[in-house]
Amino acid sequence: MSTVVLRDVHKDYGKVKAVRGISFECADREILAILGPSGAGKTSTLKMIAGLEAVTRGEILENGRLVNFLPPEKRNAAMVFESYALYPHFTVYENIAFPLRSKSARLGAETIDTRVHEVAEMLQIESLLGRKPAELSGGQKQRVSLGRALAKRAEILLLDEPLSHLDAKLRHHMRRELKKYQRSLNTTVIYVTHDYLEALALASKIVVLNVGVIHQIGTPSEVYNNPADTFVAALIGQPSINLVPCRIQIESAEELVCISRDGSFHVPCPLAAEQLPPDCREVLVGIRPQYLQISPNLDDRGMAGEIYVSEYMGTDSIVEVKVGDHILRALTQEHNYCIAQAARIQVLKRDIMLFDMHTGKNLLNNQDRVYSTKS
Repeated sequence: MSTVVLRDVHKDYGKVKAVRGISFECADREILAILGPSGAGKTSTLKMIAGLEAVTRGEILENGRLVNFLPPEKRNAAMVFESYALYPHFTVYENIAFPLRSKSARLGAETIDTRVHEVAEMLQIESLLGRKPAELSGGQKQRVSLGRALAKRAEILLLDEPLSHLDAKLRHHMRRELKKYQRSLNTTVIYVTHDYLEALALASKIVVLNVGVIHQIGTPSEVYNNPADTFVAALIGQPSINLVPCRIQIESAEELVCISRDGSFHVPCPLAAEQLPPDCREVLVGIRPQYLQISPNLDDRGMAGEIYVSEYMGTDSIVEVKVGDHILRALTQEHNYCIAQAARIQVLKRDIMLFDMHTGKNLLNNQDRVYSTKS
């Protein structure tokens, strides 16, 4: 059994508060992703779990055991650094085999050789086993660093942006291989990334972190389809979600409408009047680009606009539509739009998200979403 639990963990570097009271649990044999932009506190969190950074306040438990004051070698965890951390005078084979030759590992030469070749095959670096790090590209070094951690077969695997230096095709291959390898070894994985696609593809649970504060914890489906706030909504998804400042007005006795200040953008409000928080009339309407429907037929229903720019992406096109003072991004399989072409756009009521203008919280479902507060 391999679990990791953080309880109200803080990390201060002098006056800089890198991590501000975060709490989460990584279950046994789970892949948990910590997702956030640069400076979010992701790596600091991972280093505290590994024992490479001291905890300022709070508790970290591994398998139910408090490990705040245990050195790294006393924790059954292996960590992959974004910066490789390879031994320059060792060959690739020796770098991967190094942790397997420790006294605590107690492995024979044949077992070590089998493990080295096993991970080398998975990472496509078998032909590099005789080389030294100076003879490798950045992507090759990254794979060697990953192989060294995988070969150790630790109960807890800590990965700090392990695929960031790989090309797109190899990243996709490695995501699949990592997931398969994790299942075969029954390892608990905590995976740090700024790439939302990696988090969605790999993890069963995602912790969304920003400036040391957790904004949301949930499954990939939950954080994408039901984001806690505008930060989560904007972080996950490409093209990014459309967020339009609007005011809620009464359309009829039974219906509310969200309308922009210039009146050009207007969509039905997904909340009934009795569901609105008190004094909440200023909102941000959120629409994912794939839910924005464009039609060149000016007789269709919806909002009048014109094509601002169109980017061909192969199977899809990213089309930006100017509606009054607002530029809206749409993802469509139609590729024949021209700049300045008149068009109409509409969105179904069920595809609209609604956020508080001032706090950014999701008004459709914001209970029990924020897991820490700024201090």
